[in-house]
Amino acid sequence: MINLLFQILAGFLGTISFAILFEVPRRYYVHCGAIGACGWFIYLLIMRFWVAPVGATFIASLVLIYLSREASFALKAPVTIFLICGIFCLVPGMGIYNFTYNFFIGDSLKAAQIGVQVLKIAIAIAVGITAGYELSPKFFYSYHKMKRG
Repeated sequence: MINLLFQILAGFLGTISFAILFEVPRRYYVHCGAIGACGWFIYLLIMRFWVAPVGATFIASLVLIYLSREASFALKAPVTIFLICGIFCLVPGMGIYNFTYNFFIGDSLKAAQIGVQVLKIAIAIAVGITAGYELSPKFFYSYHKMKRG
């Protein structure tokens, strides 16, 4: 349990760090961090009960795009500010490193296995974001609030 809390905190801080690097305006740091931490929490929760990194990444990216669009409507900011920072935790950086390492040391079989897994995760992220972008603005609470105000 404590490990889960530390990982969520690390996702929050890592996302904020990426937001700083990405030159997001300061007023959005906490929102970006919360969205990234929430996406990482969903990923960890799914991985705990259903050990399928591709499926967990897809569902977490769907949640991320929903939260990013919700924050975009609520804060009247571009959705990419929240999405790019939030997706940071889901990008398979260690897998890409392991693929590259095994490729250059000559272990082609292991490199191919890791490369296919990394490609599946990257496609899951892309499909999740695409599916989330296809949702009508009518699905978002903040959109309705913005229309009334």
